[in-house]
Amino acid sequence: MLRLFVLSFLLAVPADPGCALSQPEHAYRLALPDDAFQRGLAALKSGKYADALDALTIAEGQHPDDPRIRNFRGIALAHLGQDGKATEEYREAVRLDPRLEDAYRNLGFMEWNDRHLEAAREALERAVQLAPADAFAHYYLGRVNLDLQRYAQAIQELNKPEVPSPPDASFSIQLAAAYIAVAREGDAAKLLDHLARQPLSGRQTIQVASLLIAVRHKDVAVALVQQLNRSSANREWTKFDLALVYLLAGYDEKAILQAQASVESVPQPAKTAPETAPAWSLIGIAYARLKQGDQSVNAFRQAAANAPSEEEQWLNLTRELMDLNRFSEAITAVQSGLVAIPKSYALNLRLGAAHLSAGHYTEAESVFRDLVTAGDPLPTGYVGMAQVLMRTGRAEEAADELAEAEKKIGPNFLISYFRGLALARAGKPSEARSAFQEAIRLNANSAEAHLNLGKTQLALNQLAEAIAAFEQTLHLSPGNVQAKRLLSQAYRRKGDGDTAVKFAEASRAASVDPESDLLGDFFVPLWQQPSDNSRSASVP
Repeated sequence: MLRLFVLSFLLAVPADPGCALSQPEHAYRLALPDDAFQRGLAALKSGKYADALDALTIAEGQHPDDPRIRNFRGIALAHLGQDGKATEEYREAVRLDPRLEDAYRNLGFMEWNDRHLEAAREALERAVQLAPADAFAHYYLGRVNLDLQRYAQAIQELNKPEVPSPPDASFSIQLAAAYIAVAREGDAAKLLDHLARQPLSGRQTIQVASLLIAVRHKDVAVALVQQLNRSSANREWTKFDLALVYLLAGYDEKAILQAQASVESVPQPAKTAPETAPAWSLIGIAYARLKQGDQSVNAFRQAAANAPSEEEQWLNLTRELMDLNRFSEAITAVQSGLVAIPKSYALNLRLGAAHLSAGHYTEAESVFRDLVTAGDPLPTGYVGMAQVLMRTGRAEEAADELAEAEKKIGPNFLISYFRGLALARAGKPSEARSAFQEAIRLNANSAEAHLNLGKTQLALNQLAEAIAAFEQTLHLSPGNVQAKRLLSQAYRRKGDGDTAVKFAEASRAASVDPESDLLGDFFVPLWQQPSDNSRSASVP
C-alpha cells in the first residue's frame, strides 16, 4: 500500500494525503523547449516510467544544472523501486535550487519511508517554509513528528484545516496516543470511540482498548475486547487480554475468572510453562486489590515458579508479602529469586528493603553497601543505605553518604530529599532547608518535599516561609492532614488564632488519604497480541 501511495504523490501535491489524485498540469508547463525533456515528462504522465527515465537521463546530460530534471528523474526512479537513487536525485535537486519546494517535499517523504526521521523532518520543514499551503508537506511533517514522539508539533501540523486525515486505523491510533501524551484526553476519547466502531485487526483492537483505558472509557474497552474474544475462538491471547482489560477497568472478580479460564485453555503439559506466568501474575494483582492476601501470594508464587528467570514475577511476590508484613517470607522469596537471577539489581534492592522492613539493619546495610561499593549508577542503593543509617541513629553519617552519592551521580531529587531528612534528624535545620530547596528545584511537584521544607522553616522560626511551603503542600496534596496541622501551628505562633483554629478543625475533619491504586505497586502483565497484522480477527 505504501508503494502505491508513493506513486501518486510523487507527481502531485495531494489535496487529500490519503488518496491518489490526478497529476497537476503546472509541472509540465515549466518544461524546457527540449525534445528529451518533453518526452520524459509525457512518459512520466502516461505512467511509462522506464521510458521517462531514459528520456530524462538524456535531458539531464543536456542540462546538467537544471534542478527540475533531477526532481523528475527522482520521481521516475521512485516509481521503478530505486528509492536510494531517487533520494540522491532529490538531494541534488535541492542542492542546485534550495527553493525547489517539490524536491524538498519528495525528499522528505523518501527519508520518512526509509525511517531517516530527522532528515525527513528537516526536508519537510523546509518544504512547508517554501509552500505554506502544501497539504501534503504538512501532513507528512506531522507523521514524521509523530514517529519522533514530538507530539505537540505533530498535532499542530495534522490539525491544520487543509490537512484532512486519511481513513487509516493505524494512523488514527498513533494520533490518539499523541493526544493522550499532550493531555488532550477529550480529543483522544472522541477518536478512540470512533475507532472502536470500525473494522480493526486483532492487534489494532488491543491498541485501541489500551488507549481507551487510559482515557477512562473502560466499558467501551471491555466491550471491544469481549467482542474480539468471541470472534477469536481457541486463541489464548484474546482470553488473556480480556482478563487484562477487566483488571485495568477495575473489575477484579471478572479478571480473576477470565485469567483462570485463560490458564485452563492451555494444554496440560504447558500449564506450568513460562507463558502462563502473566495470567497467574494478573490473578495475584486482582486478589491483592480485593485484600485477599493468601490467594494473592499463592498466585504470585505460581507465577514465579512458572517463570523463575523473569524478575518481575519475584518482585510482585515479594511486594505482596511485604505489604502483608510477612517479611521473613519476603526475604526467603527474594533469595530464591536471586538464585535464579543472581545479577538482578532490582532483586538485590528488594532484599535490602525486605531486611530493612524486618528490622534486620545489619543485613540491610550490608546489601545496600555492596550495591554502593559496586558503583551503583542509580540513587536507590544510596538512599536505602541512608535509611538504614538514620534508623540506627547515624543521621549525620547518612547525610555524608548522600553528599558523596551526589558527587558520583550528579544532582538527583531522591538524594537531595533524603539528605534533607538526614540533616533535619541530625539537628542541622539550616542545611536541611537548603537540601529540601534543592529537591524542590529538581521536582517542584513533590508534596513531601514542600512539607519537609516547611518543617525546617518552622524549626528556624521562618513563619511566613513555612506557611507558604505548607500551603503549596496542600495545593499538591489537598487531603494532607499533616500539612493542615502544621499550618495550624504556624498560624498560632504567628498570632493568627482564628486561622490556626480553622486549620486545626480541618485537620480533625480530614479523612486519611485513600490507599493508592495497587496497580502502581505491581508489574502489570503486558497485553498479548497476534504475531502479525492480519485482519483475520477483525472486529466489525
